[in-house]
Amino acid sequence: MIILLVGDDQFAIRQKLEHYRAELDPQWLELCYHRFPASALEQAMSAARTPSLSGGKRLVVVEDCNLKQWGDAQVESLQQLAQIPDATTIVFLATNVDKRLKIYKHLIKYGQCFELSLIPPWRTDLIAEAIATQAKQMKLRLPKDVVEYLAEAIGNDITRAASELRKLAIYTNGQPVCLAEVQSLIPCQTQSNLQLAEAVRNGESEAVVRLIDELLARSEPMLVMVATLLTQFRTWLWVKSALASGIQNNTEIAQLCNVGNPNRLYYLRQEVATMTLRTLIQAVTKLVDLEMSIKQGAVQANAIMTSLLAIARLFQPIHSK
Repeated sequence: MIILLVGDDQFAIRQKLEHYRAELDPQWLELCYHRFPASALEQAMSAARTPSLSGGKRLVVVEDCNLKQWGDAQVESLQQLAQIPDATTIVFLATNVDKRLKIYKHLIKYGQCFELSLIPPWRTDLIAEAIATQAKQMKLRLPKDVVEYLAEAIGNDITRAASELRKLAIYTNGQPVCLAEVQSLIPCQTQSNLQLAEAVRNGESEAVVRLIDELLARSEPMLVMVATLLTQFRTWLWVKSALASGIQNNTEIAQLCNVGNPNRLYYLRQEVATMTLRTLIQAVTKLVDLEMSIKQGAVQANAIMTSLLAIARLFQPIHSK
C-alpha cells in the first residue's frame, strides 16, 4: 500500500501513522517498522521491497518529502513502487504538494493521497465539529455550549484539544459535565493576535486593552502583534477595494488580494461590509507607522496600547466616541 500524507496537521498525521503501526506484529516491531529521511529514499525503497521476516506486515515511512525538489534520481527510485509487496505499507510525508507534478501523479498511480491540514482559525464551526467528533470517539457527553466554549478556548490546536478532552474524560468518568466545570478546568488561552484584530475592527476598546495585556503577559513580541494586525487589516483593505471597484467573483478577488482559500471570501465579505474604505486606509497607515516605530525601537509596551486604541476608535460608531 502506497500512501502520501500531505499537510500541517501533525496530530492527524500522527494518528494515521499510529493506525498503520498498530497493524504490525508487536513482537516484530523493530524489524518491521522503519523511518527514513527523504534523502535516504533509495534505502527506504529497498526496505519496502523486502518482504517482512515475520511474514506479516511491514511499515516504511519516508519523512519530509519535498516533491518539488525531487529529480531524476528520485523518479528512478520510485519506479520500484510496483514491486512493493502487498503486506508492506510505505508512507511519504509532505507538508504540501503540487498536484501538477509528474512525480505526484506517479505516486498516486500506485497509491492514495490524504490531505491533513490544520483547520483555519477563523472556521470556528469546523473547529467545534472536530472537537465534537473527538469527544464522541472518547465517549464524552458534551453539551453544545461546552463544545462551542472549547472551540473558542482551544482554537485550531487539535493536539491540545485531544489532551484537554482526555483530561475531561478522566474528570467526568462517564458523567455529564456543565459549562462552568469545563471553564474552571480548561481556561481560555487563545487570546490571539487575530482576536485583537477583531476587537480593533469592532472598536471594542475594553477588549483591546484586555487582549493586549494578556498577549504581553504571555511575552508575545510587539512586532509580531502589529505584523499580524497589519496583515489582517491589509487583507480587509484589499477586499474592500476590490469590491468597491466592482469585482464580485470570489476567485478573482482571492487572487488579487492574496487570499489562499477563495472560500474565505464568504467571511471576509461580511467582515468588511460595515467598514469604510477611508477608515481602513487610515488604520493601515497607522499600523505601518507603528510597525516602523517598533522596528526602530521607539515604542514601549504602553505606547502600543495607545496606538491600537486610537485605531479602534476609528471603527466606533460616531455617537459612542
